Amino acid sequence: MISSAIAGGFGVVWATVALLAGAGSHAQAQSTPAAPELGKLRILYAGRPGSDREKDFVGFLKKYFDVVGTGNLETFKETDTQGFDVTLLDWDWNELQGPRPTVSESFSRPVVTIGVPGGLIGRQWRLKTGYM
Repeated sequence: MISSAIAGGFGVVWATVALLAGAGSHAQAQSTPAAPELGKLRILYAGRPGSDREKDFVGFLKKYFDVVGTGNLETFKETDTQGFDVTLLDWDWNELQGPRPTVSESFSRPVVTIGVPGGLIGRQWRLKTGYM
């Protein structure tokens, strides 16, 4: 059962899985992998440690991916992504006062941003998507 922390955004969870599939295929530099191969992607979820949202996302992701690691968005560094194919950056609590991760424009690993972290990175990189 998915808790109320992400229940309202359940479509976001499925969209995240779809994005992971696309990002993973880009990370592997191959044509789109077969479904069983998607489970082999190594996923890093960097969010708020111990939160219900982290528990829900990680539990959900572990159903579809063999390796799911966790990290703290407050201390996130690009080097944290080593050993992972795709990284999710997320924050669910007091978002406007939350951490402001920085990711350099030369960073070349697949990242899925959820919520305010995506808007902040989009603004930093001067992307049109920003807070869409």
